[in-house]
Amino acid sequence: MALQLPDRIAPIPGDPGTVSRRANRFTMTADTILEAVEGLRTAIADTGRHESKALDQLAENADQVASRLETLENRYREAGSALSGFATDLESAQREADLLVQAHAEAEAAQARYEREIEHHRDERQRATDPMVAVDLNRHLLVLSQRQGAQTAAAADAQTRFTQVVARLRSSGIAAADRMRDAISGDGLNDGMWDDFSGWVADNAGMLKAIHSVLRGVTAVLSVLSFFIPVLAPFALAAAALTAGLSLVLAATGQMSWIDFAVDIITVATFGIAAVATRALGGVMNALKGTRVARLAAQGHASPLRSVTGSFNGVLRGRNGLSLGPVKLPSVTWAREVNSAKGLANAHFLRVASRSQAGAGGPLDKMLLQMGHAEMQRIKLAFGVRTAVSMPNTVLESFAPRFSGALERALPDNPVSGLIDSATDGWQDVKDRTSWKVGS
Repeated sequence: MALQLPDRIAPIPGDPGTVSRRANRFTMTADTILEAVEGLRTAIADTGRHESKALDQLAENADQVASRLETLENRYREAGSALSGFATDLESAQREADLLVQAHAEAEAAQARYEREIEHHRDERQRATDPMVAVDLNRHLLVLSQRQGAQTAAAADAQTRFTQVVARLRSSGIAAADRMRDAISGDGLNDGMWDDFSGWVADNAGMLKAIHSVLRGVTAVLSVLSFFIPVLAPFALAAAALTAGLSLVLAATGQMSWIDFAVDIITVATFGIAAVATRALGGVMNALKGTRVARLAAQGHASPLRSVTGSFNGVLRGRNGLSLGPVKLPSVTWAREVNSAKGLANAHFLRVASRSQAGAGGPLDKMLLQMGHAEMQRIKLAFGVRTAVSMPNTVLESFAPRFSGALERALPDNPVSGLIDSATDGWQDVKDRTSWKVGS
């Protein structure tokens, strides 16, 4: 994730500790590789004491591997050194920025205070009738204006020095990135198709992430609409699958957290589980209807099929709401039931199970109802898992920052915004730690 540096004077974001830990990880990896190279070189030297073509060939191959490992060790060594230097510069810049922020705030506060005093003495001068009093007031106003100007200059100087601090830090970051890039591109190790593909994804990451975001929104909308319009369910599943596929590409190339990929793949899985359970529920409904018709027929009922069909259809009374020409909207109650059951057929089953009585009863009927309720539980569990998994992303990335920003604008000094910002930063840190390129 790129570090966004402020232009106006403010605390500089970033965690030098996290950067240092990653630098140490790279350095420790380089040390481990170096130990492996030394061990391999020792083994190669040992083969020279024996006369064997097989050992000679092994030594030659091992020597090539050792050379490649030395190149790789240099890459990690350079990366660790570059990041370590940047971490030191970041920590130093943050300390300087904090002092400048304080100095700027004090200068602005003093400037405002002098402005109030100047306005007060101007009012007194306008009311003064004694010329000597007016002269004294003019002299005092001149002193106050000079002091105010000094504070204005101090605030501007703090901003100028802050701009210089940010420029130095930005240069440090660019230099560190250049060192790492040179170490990677100059060692001849990134010459495979996967590296080329990863590079293309990195170059177009902004566009791909935008497409991913749109696909997520389309999936969410189609998911809800498919509850009321079942024909949209395959399109919702297809959109979810495309989203998961794109997130796999982004995660595998290090452009997205694997947590995001997990959320997307769970979305696809829940759609699949719900679709299978819904189909099973349709079979249960057909079996339930047949069983009840057979039971009424055995009891000598004159029109068992009509009676059961009427009972099933009768429980759906009240599902229609407003009519917009030829289009009939569902009633609020029915819409709630469909949304809760995650589908029209599912909501129909729940009404039949609780209200339809024609032909009901008997062990087979009871068993079918239990099977239907089990499928409903499976559907609700699948969507419950999906909601629980996607909730941190939805809350901490969409709603929490907006709420914190609105609260900060309304109440600048409030503890809630700080807690929300800490939570969102912590979640982002978790996602940063779970972002890596396959093969890195």
